Amino acid sequence: MMNRKEMQKISLQYRTLSSQMLKMNSQDEMYCIQQYFDFITGTEFIMNYINECRTQEYDFEQIFSEKGWREVLMLPSKQEDLISYVYQLLQYILDGPKNLIGLCMGYTGSNKFSDNIEAFVRKSIEPFVVSIRTYIELAFIDCEDVKAGMENKMVNIFLSYCQKDKDVADCLEESMTTHIHDRAKISRDIRDVEYHESFKRFMQSIEKHDYVITIISDNYLKSRNCMFEMLEVVKDSNFSKRLVFIVLGNDDIQYYKNVPDGSIGADVYSAIGQAKYSKYWSSVDKELESEIEEIGNPMHAILQIKEKQIVQRILLDMPEFLEFIRDNKGLSLSEHIEKEFADMISFMGL
Repeated sequence: MMNRKEMQKISLQYRTLSSQMLKMNSQDEMYCIQQYFDFITGTEFIMNYINECRTQEYDFEQIFSEKGWREVLMLPSKQEDLISYVYQLLQYILDGPKNLIGLCMGYTGSNKFSDNIEAFVRKSIEPFVVSIRTYIELAFIDCEDVKAGMENKMVNIFLSYCQKDKDVADCLEESMTTHIHDRAKISRDIRDVEYHESFKRFMQSIEKHDYVITIISDNYLKSRNCMFEMLEVVKDSNFSKRLVFIVLGNDDIQYYKNVPDGSIGADVYSAIGQAKYSKYWSSVDKELESEIEEIGNPMHAILQIKEKQIVQRILLDMPEFLEFIRDNKGLSLSEHIEKEFADMISFMGL
């Protein structure tokens, strides 16, 4: 039997991937189904349950060929049969290139492809998602409590953010504190670094914390200090498992006291968005190269040369880091507040 920590990780990853899939409304978002399917098939605990429910084989090629244009799939009423039916439906959808909209027509009166896909996912796939989630939560209740006798242990949390996003960090800490009470302590630079104390030494203390909450924004991804700090952390595969990402969206601008100019959202979920940050750091690298050439004597450009080395490390590691964020999709601050930080608190065992 798995312990609570392992179950917490499964529950958090499942909620994140299923939430991402249930929001899809486009053929281009088929990767959401693939990521969700890969996760459940790769999680032995979940697949054992699905295999236990699989007592009948369904021929969806025939089912869809016989389905009328305005008819919908009739899901089995029995829980086990529902699990088996929809799992095989997902297999069918992902087995070779499929025109998703062709499978989804008839689920709404709208003629928009996006409305039909959204309705199909909600009516045909969401019941399966909810059933698996319920199974995970019930198993979590029954699993071994490895925290027995440790209820009073204080959890140390490191809050990583760009100073330009201080208002968001303030809002996060204030909102979250009401839910964690005296079970955790949040460390921040503005409070935990004394006058003349090294910020670098404070950032290095991140390794001594149990968890790291990172506020990813457009500002964060363009901050030299933030990127250098985080890229060092994620190199440790063990520590990266203790990272909690909040990926700011433009709607989170409501949490700023002084509304900043331009976009605040981290554009990390598309290839074009990710390329934007690589271009930004490439331009910084070129500016430093130009400064070094103007100074001429390398002995007089030591600071610029050291800075260029750091920027080049950021350029080298950034693609992997952005994929890490994309694969471990984070919720926006608005979504966390709406859910009262339930996912984050569960992940940290609070």
